[in-house]
Amino acid sequence: MAGNQEFTPRSIQNDLDSYLDGIAGATGIFRAAVDNYLVAGPDGGCWQQAKQIAEHIRALDDLQQKLEVGARAQWIDGALVSDMADPLTRVGRMLKEMKRQITGFAIESGFSSPGRRVPAHLLADMQALAEEVCAAVYALIARYRPSLAWWGDDSTEAPLSRGVEWYEKQADRRSMRLLKTIFADDTMDVETKLPLAQLVEELDRVADHAVAIDREVRCAGKVGVHAPGGRASR
Repeated sequence: MAGNQEFTPRSIQNDLDSYLDGIAGATGIFRAAVDNYLVAGPDGGCWQQAKQIAEHIRALDDLQQKLEVGARAQWIDGALVSDMADPLTRVGRMLKEMKRQITGFAIESGFSSPGRRVPAHLLADMQALAEEVCAAVYALIARYRPSLAWWGDDSTEAPLSRGVEWYEKQADRRSMRLLKTIFADDTMDVETKLPLAQLVEELDRVADHAVAIDREVRCAGKVGVHAPGGRASR
């Protein structure tokens, strides 16, 4: 039955919408895991979220393969597949970064000293950083709805007042302030400061992935705009 599946512009668009929904779902799991870790520390237990995001990414990998097969069947010379390949690869890296961090939270519970927590005076800023990082990913998803915008319809703007780069820059500013605060704090020893600084940098890295994906897609759109059933315009 799968070999006889008919791929249409609409079916591919629906699959791409589902893929964007999946990214949003993975981001929600990531956000919940970060909140759990920040509030409860390694004792909070992030194994369930680690399992959830692993299953989520496996489903997205399957959907990505379906998208690539559908694009090959529908677009002449596979031009769309070429333009989608790099952004989809970058999405995969971003999701794996989320998974790696959540898995790290879960593993840490077996190795860290009991009762280790993010210091109370840093908690609000850490939570704000996580919120801005996830906002960058959500802005990325919104930017590419409807799905045709993914391959170059730059006339469609995201329904958010802020774009991916704005949130990424906010996250950068927040992370820089946090790092300065951490290293200037004389109440903490270096063994406490280094893991906190690493956490800040890793959270910020997710926003960096989001803006890199946005730039990759925009670059593909400048090379050629693809319309259903037609060739790339050069």
